[in-house]
Amino acid sequence: MFKALQAAYPDIEVAENPNPGGGGVNQRVVLQSRIAAGDYPDTFQTLGGAELKNYVDSGVLEPLDDLWTELDYASVIPGPLANAVTIDGHPYVVPLNMHIQNILYYNMAVFDELSIEPPTTFAELLAACEAITTARTDMVCLGLGSKEKWGDAFVFDSILLENGGPEYYVNLFKGGVDLSTDEVYRTSLEQFQQLVPYINTDHSSLTWDQAVGLVGSGGAAMTLMGTWAIGAFTKGSNWEPGVDFGAVTFPQSPERILLFHPDAYGMTVQAPHPEATMDWLRVVATPELQIPTDVTQGGLFARTDIDPMEFPYPIRQELQTYVSENPDKLILDQHGSILPAAAQPAYWDIISAFLVEPDVDSAVEATASLMDTFGVAEESAWYSWP
Repeated sequence: MFKALQAAYPDIEVAENPNPGGGGVNQRVVLQSRIAAGDYPDTFQTLGGAELKNYVDSGVLEPLDDLWTELDYASVIPGPLANAVTIDGHPYVVPLNMHIQNILYYNMAVFDELSIEPPTTFAELLAACEAITTARTDMVCLGLGSKEKWGDAFVFDSILLENGGPEYYVNLFKGGVDLSTDEVYRTSLEQFQQLVPYINTDHSSLTWDQAVGLVGSGGAAMTLMGTWAIGAFTKGSNWEPGVDFGAVTFPQSPERILLFHPDAYGMTVQAPHPEATMDWLRVVATPELQIPTDVTQGGLFARTDIDPMEFPYPIRQELQTYVSENPDKLILDQHGSILPAAAQPAYWDIISAFLVEPDVDSAVEATASLMDTFGVAEESAWYSWP
């Protein structure tokens, strides 16, 4: 990223502020402490969706309407991506990528051996799990890491999306579904429960990348995770996409929707170097930055005018092509979050607790209570789709 900046603006010096331990959670804690103390950075990475809205509501970020007009950025990115970083009609950040959440990765050798097609519906997933666990008693069907809890919500999201469709999915997380009478949410929980026997029993102690490693070591046949899992397979397991592992978005019924979130950069209201920061944001929007950065980090390009063949492997080539041809098929995921940021971890708690001790009535009641407690209908009204 900084190479692209230096090529465009060689006089700008970058002072990095890495956080010990890495990871978005650590970064947010340190950043919020700095802001509270009045020590504003020029720019920082954030996600689109509810996390971004928190910063906007707190008066941390400058609106970037003029920059977006200058760059004509809305014309080269998907509409749902622009919506994800636009609050009250104003774009506040420049997205550099899109991470896709609902991807089912599978062991190609096992699927070829058992003549199983990669599942794209819940019924096909159950059938595949039954065939795999019958033929391979030493292998679990679905590798899952629940330690961070959001991985559980990823799996449940896919079931919800198939049963309710995209409009229902958006409406649910905007607080517009009466869960006391809703059958879709209840049915989805019941189906989620049907998956429990096919999931590794130690899921609560594993992280997402360890679940990917479970597939790579032959302990599981599949895992559902985002685009960033590609790097975990290639680097952690030495597996090659399209040779050792394949991938399909899941589900693809009633239509193929991609759940996503963007990484993005904005400018703080007290940026010490506003002119240099604006130049940085100009570079973030360019193919010169997005191509090398996104190829390395595992997401898709924010810009749909970049050739999908810039990616080295077929999985992301196909995903980027699909997004470019179907830009309206993107909906915010559990990381980008339609739910208010404060409600998000509470929702993950509900889904993770259900996985450990399935109780449909209790989960429905807890989710309905969450919607009321966090004022979801009001707090999530900002989000529009498509």
